[in-house]
Amino acid sequence: MPSPRPTHRQRQAQETKDRIIAAARSLMAAKGWAATTIDAIASEAGVATQTIYAAFGNKRALLEGMRHTMLRDSKIPELMAQAAAEPDASRRLGLWAQLVRQQMETSYDVISIHRQAAASDPKVAAAYRKVLDNRARTLADFIHSLRADLAANIDEATASDLLWCFSNEEIYRELVEERGWSADRYQEWLAATLVAQLITPQARQPDTLTAET
Repeated sequence: MPSPRPTHRQRQAQETKDRIIAAARSLMAAKGWAATTIDAIASEAGVATQTIYAAFGNKRALLEGMRHTMLRDSKIPELMAQAAAEPDASRRLGLWAQLVRQQMETSYDVISIHRQAAASDPKVAAAYRKVLDNRARTLADFIHSLRADLAANIDEATASDLLWCFSNEEIYRELVEERGWSADRYQEWLAATLVAQLITPQARQPDTLTAET
C-alpha cells in the first residue's frame, strides 16, 4: 500500500527543515562546527532561532539531519544495490568507485563537518563511532561478496582495510581539490587501483583499467 501523500503543512515543515540544514551546512563548511552558532544558522536560513530549536532541538540533532539529507541526495543506497547486483568483480569495484565519487561530490563537506564535531563534542564522537562501525561492516560485507575473486595473497580483513583506505575522503580532497584532478580522473584511478590491489588478474576486465594505461 503506497504511503499517504504529505499534507501542505508537512511539506512546508520539511521545506523549512531543508532550508535550515542547507544554511547550517554552508556556514559550518565555511566557519567550522564550533564557530557556527544556532543564531547564525537562523539568520542565514531566514527563520527564528526558536524555529531551529523546535525543529531539531540542538546542533547535534541538526548534524544528524544533515547526514540524513546527505544520504537522501547522494543516492548511495541505490548505487550500493547496483554494485551488489553486478556479478563481475572488476565492474563491481568500478561501481564502488562511482559510489565513492558521488558521495564525495555531494557530501564531502558533511563528512568533514561530522569529523570536526566529533573532535570537540563527546556525544557527537560516540555517534560518529557508530557511523564508522557501520561503515566498516558495509565494507566487510562488500569484500565478502568478492571473496571468490580476491587475489591469492590477500585475506578479507586486509582487503576491507584497503578498501577503507582508498575510499577515504582525504584522498579525494588531496587529488581533486588540492592537485586539480577531475572527478572523472579520480573515479578512473580509484577503480583501477581497487582492481589492481584486490582481485586476481583472471577476474579483471580491461575496461576498468583506464587509469593504468
